[in-house]
Amino acid sequence: MQHDEKPLLLFVDDDPDVQSAARLLFRHRGLDIVCAYDAQAALTQLATHAIDLVLLDLNYSRGATNGAEGLALLKDMLVLRPELPVVVVTGHSGVAIAVAAMRAGARDFVMKPWSNERLMTLIEKILSGRPIERKPALEHAMIVASAGLRRVVAEADRLAPTRAPIIICGAPGSGKTLLAQRIFTLSRDAGREIVIHAEECDTLPEEEGNWLIRDVEALTPTLQRQLADSLERADGPRVIAISSLERNGLETRLDHRLMLHLGMVVLAVPPLDQRPDDIVALIAHFSHYFATRHGLPEPDVDDVCFASRQASVWPQNVRSLRVMVERAVLTGTWQAPSSEQHGNAGGPATLHETERLLVETALRKHGFNVTQAARELGLTRPALYRRMARYGL
Repeated sequence: MQHDEKPLLLFVDDDPDVQSAARLLFRHRGLDIVCAYDAQAALTQLATHAIDLVLLDLNYSRGATNGAEGLALLKDMLVLRPELPVVVVTGHSGVAIAVAAMRAGARDFVMKPWSNERLMTLIEKILSGRPIERKPALEHAMIVASAGLRRVVAEADRLAPTRAPIIICGAPGSGKTLLAQRIFTLSRDAGREIVIHAEECDTLPEEEGNWLIRDVEALTPTLQRQLADSLERADGPRVIAISSLERNGLETRLDHRLMLHLGMVVLAVPPLDQRPDDIVALIAHFSHYFATRHGLPEPDVDDVCFASRQASVWPQNVRSLRVMVERAVLTGTWQAPSSEQHGNAGGPATLHETERLLVETALRKHGFNVTQAARELGLTRPALYRRMARYGL
């Protein structure tokens, strides 16, 4: 960052009075601050803004004192930004939980009520070593509000430190890649990931480490056998394979020996229409993200709007919802264009129109680079070309 740019702090605390005091203190000392009252809002702020340091309270629900909410949020934050400095601010949880947070990756802790001078000295010391170039905001936080997805993420977290190969399956746009990236970040040798696009793969990498294989069923029979050989070696790669096929479909497409190794653990990410709580959370997340990105106000949303979105069709799952929310931010209304409505309460009206919008958005985002757009959409290049012809793009 430029030396004259103010550092930006994120303060996570459920007490509005404490947040108000923090705003006054930090702005008086030349620091900008954004606030969040709970874990979901904190992740949204972290994904939206280029945060330099986080002050993290550990309890957000009424009566909570064990710090579990804050420790879980700390983990999620460091998955998004492993180098992020986090200072735990604790009162009820006590020193023991603060020390546990430091073992989990927090930089330091302060006790409530804090001393302004000691707190500022600590923050200034941490910020003095920050890089000159500020990290960009990250749109793709993994927002988890539904019980079904929470169970899948908990199992992924449990297995992440192991060397176990894992298959992640689920419909296009459901969050498979984000889950794979989370596993790698929490693994023992994070930062050594190699991404393999199976349909374009002629040879397997010579390097070991972590391999993320997209559309694993598209590997040639020869490469499937070679991959099975690699997995049988004690020093072989850690493989996370992604597929839009379910387990039964993979068993018909993959070499039996390869499936024996890869299929020890299969994590199935539920489609968005089975995760109504995630729909609500993702709408709030993307609304704030795109409003900030485009410099526009967040569109108003009420319970009726949420209910209609929970009943909508999402052919590309989170990708479909993301496009819908960005359009609502840009247009200031949740109503779809008249040509798309067809009685669907203003949500994505037809599979045809929603898919056309998704394809066009991905193409424009990547300057009509078909390979990159196809990867984002989870399609092969021939499949994307067919859709481009269908929609006249």
